[in-house]
Amino acid sequence: MQIHQLRYVLKIAEKKNFSAAAKELFIAQPSLSQQINKLEQELGIPLFIRHSKSVSLTEAGEHFVAAAERILNNIEQLTDRMDKFSRMQDGTLRIGMLWIAGYLNYPQILTDFHQRYPGITYKITVDGSQALLRLLLARSINAAFIISHENILRKEEELYYQKLQDDYYVAVVNKTHPFTKKNVLEIKDFQEQNIIMPSRNSAFRKELEQVFDQHFIEPKIVCETSQSDIGMQLASQGLAIYFSSNSIAHKLKTEHHVIIPLEADLHRTIFYVTLKELLDYPITRAFTTFIKHYPFHP
Repeated sequence: MQIHQLRYVLKIAEKKNFSAAAKELFIAQPSLSQQINKLEQELGIPLFIRHSKSVSLTEAGEHFVAAAERILNNIEQLTDRMDKFSRMQDGTLRIGMLWIAGYLNYPQILTDFHQRYPGITYKITVDGSQALLRLLLARSINAAFIISHENILRKEEELYYQKLQDDYYVAVVNKTHPFTKKNVLEIKDFQEQNIIMPSRNSAFRKELEQVFDQHFIEPKIVCETSQSDIGMQLASQGLAIYFSSNSIAHKLKTEHHVIIPLEADLHRTIFYVTLKELLDYPITRAFTTFIKHYPFHP
C-alpha cells in the first residue's frame, strides 16, 4: 500500500467515477483502474462496487476511506511541521551556558538570535565547562559556551569549536589590603594569604593549583566558589583575595575593590563548541553561523 493509492481511493470515492477521478488526478483512467485493482488484490477485499456509469464504496471501502483521510491528514501535518523545522520556524535550541555568562552578556546572544528566528524555543543549561562538555558529548545539548584550551579541544575529533574571547586573570583585594601598593603580584606573594579558590570543578582551579605547587605556595583557602559576585563581595570585605578574569572584575568593581595584575600568565579562553555531526541539523547550523559572525567584545 502506498500513499498515492490512498489519495486515488479518496478521489474516486468523492467523484464516484473512475474517469472523473482520473481527470482530476491527471492520470490515465486505465492506469487509475490498474492501481485500484492492485490495491484491492493486496488487501484481499473490494473497495468499490462497479456500476455501469459510476462506483460506490463497499463496507470495507467506507472504513478504508475514513482511515485514509486520517492518515493523509496526519501526513500533511507532519510534512508541514518538518518544513517549519527546515525553515527555522520551529525547533528547540538546547544550549549550555557558563555560570559567568550573565557577566559577559552572553544571554544577549540568544535574544538577538531569537529576533532573527522567533519560532525557535530554548532549553538552557547553566553549569561549569567540564559538565557542559560532557553533556554535549552525550548529545544532551546542541552546543555550549565553555572555558578551555585549544589543545584540549583539538583532541576531541567529534568537536567543532570557535574561539570567542581571550582574557586573563587578576587578583581582587580590598582597598585597604597591603597588596594595593604593588603594581604586579608574584605567586610567592600569596604564601600564607587568605585565598578564595575557584570551585573544584572549575577549569581555572587546576591551573591555579599547579602554579601554587610549582612555587611551593600554600595559601589559606577560606572559601571555594566560582560565583563571581560572592567572590567579589568577600574580597570587598577584606576577608580574602579573589581571583577573577579581568573583564568580570572590572564589571563588578566597586569603590571597595582594587584590581591587581598577576605576574603569572594565567589566561582564560572562551570557546563555542558543538558536534560536527550536528552542523547538518538546521538549528545548530544556523546558530553556529550566527555565532561565527557575532560581534564579541573583550
